[in-house]
Amino acid sequence: MRTCLSLSLLVCVVVFSIQAKPANVDAKLTPAELVAKHLESIGSAEARGRVHGTRIKGNATITVKLCGEGQVDGQVVMASQGPVNLINMRFETSDYPFELLRFDGKNFDASQFKPGSRTCLAQFFVANDAIFKEGLAGGTLSESWSLLNVQERNPKLEYAGSKKIGGKELHALKYGPRKGGSDLKVVLYFEAETFRHVRTEYTRVIYASEQRRIGTERPGVLPEARSQAASSARFEAYEEFSDFKEEAGLNLPHTYKFHLSIQSEVRPALVDWIFNLTDFAFDAPLDPSELKN
Repeated sequence: MRTCLSLSLLVCVVVFSIQAKPANVDAKLTPAELVAKHLESIGSAEARGRVHGTRIKGNATITVKLCGEGQVDGQVVMASQGPVNLINMRFETSDYPFELLRFDGKNFDASQFKPGSRTCLAQFFVANDAIFKEGLAGGTLSESWSLLNVQERNPKLEYAGSKKIGGKELHALKYGPRKGGSDLKVVLYFEAETFRHVRTEYTRVIYASEQRRIGTERPGVLPEARSQAASSARFEAYEEFSDFKEEAGLNLPHTYKFHLSIQSEVRPALVDWIFNLTDFAFDAPLDPSELKN
């Protein structure tokens, strides 16, 4: 195990608000065509229909460069069943023993080290719970993946042309919840040839006038904006999926990365987690106790 994270520096509580990010528009594909090709890339309808309780295990590494500093290794379980989605990370250090994110189909919750204190990562998901409620977290690694159930979710989808990322040409699809209620800007990316989902980007901006005081006595907590003239903070996050292999007739990623960047004068953060997934089961229903404190 490498350098442990400093909990006093890692813990921060923040409040977010959102601004749009422009995208180039290309009418070559309709959203329906792109989604249909993507579903085919996962596996046949028969293979997808055989899944009733997904449990994926592997190794987890979290690296923090801002909002604390250090790196810690551990284990992860990604479990899902229907709309229910859970990510449980465990680490061999008392400073940062676990990170637990769970959506029970209606409500989202993230672990606290003590009342009111969450890591930057956990608080990001609390403030942007649409990521779990819309079935976006974990992409095709979760049964709740939004594009598996487009007809029922009925999201606002807009094909946004192609974009080169990491030297690869990708199809871009803007995603918005049908019911609204979240200003989070979401763009999904798919490989041009295979239509595998390889990336999701999330963007948000919080203005100084929208920041509010949250316990500035504690270390690692975002302080109150001191004036209307204070600069805004920008929040960017992305998920990346790679190392695709077949598991029970499904073509799934075996490496999953989540990156969070908070560009702020008062409380910057830079956090990465990487999962190397090795054990896949698709007949492992969730135990209700896993969704409780």
